[in-house]
Amino acid sequence: MVILQSLACYPALSRIIPQKPLLYRVAFDQYNGKIPPERFEEIAEFSLGGILLYSGEDEEFRDRLQRVENWLNLYPEYVNAGFGNKLLSNFLNHSSELEVYDALKRAGCSPERDVAPGGKTGKNLDFKVRPDGRDILIEVTTPRMRLETELMYSDTPHAGFFDPSRGIEREGYAGPSRAQVVVESKVINQILEATSGTDYPVILIINYVYAYPEIMGFGEDVSGRISGIIHYRNGTSEFRPAPGCDLSEKEKRFFARLMGPTRAEWLQQILSGKNEERRQPTDQEILQ
Repeated sequence: MVILQSLACYPALSRIIPQKPLLYRVAFDQYNGKIPPERFEEIAEFSLGGILLYSGEDEEFRDRLQRVENWLNLYPEYVNAGFGNKLLSNFLNHSSELEVYDALKRAGCSPERDVAPGGKTGKNLDFKVRPDGRDILIEVTTPRMRLETELMYSDTPHAGFFDPSRGIEREGYAGPSRAQVVVESKVINQILEATSGTDYPVILIINYVYAYPEIMGFGEDVSGRISGIIHYRNGTSEFRPAPGCDLSEKEKRFFARLMGPTRAEWLQQILSGKNEERRQPTDQEILQ
């Protein structure tokens, strides 16, 4: 079977993915049953099974699978049945967690995982790190576009379609931006509950590659509830400390660099830029 054959190309991943019926699910309704049946094939999100099934013809899928394979080889603490079940249930979400863990390790941290602040039982946060002598908590999220936006791609975009303050919305929409909805939901439903009674600074890291360009703003002011937000996508990132946060300058520099390109990637970008500057125009470019 194609899915099993593709999975066998990634030995570390194949060791932890259980061969349950869920592995053979190609796509699922990421909007909890709200996708119109006639548009399911167009909008539904590929599960791990679907990514494996189409990886032979999709370079992006192969790249993501190989990156997860590389991270699993680097970090045996993730090579277990528990994380395998997480990847099977939602590959995109939990591979983002692994991506942030890799960034933290490359930055010289020894992150604690699945942290219950204050030793409480209840909701956990993803990581705890100490970049400048005190503990800071991190929560990672990988939001999707709102369903209305997905449906709108069959419509003609209206003026202001790419409004940075609102993301993309239907004409006449007056509700909160998607960025605000995602941030406030994560803060209120998980972070505040997990950190109740503690004074840990908290950083929210948002992988917005699956919600771009809708999550282009940063939502409303959440100062006093979290210390900052990192938005990252495909090797680019932006860190926004919350107004009045008490992060040290060293901590701010740490988070500003965390999800950006590696040193090797950064040097390659510089070299590519220099080569482009040195490149002579072609005859066709001169004629244009």
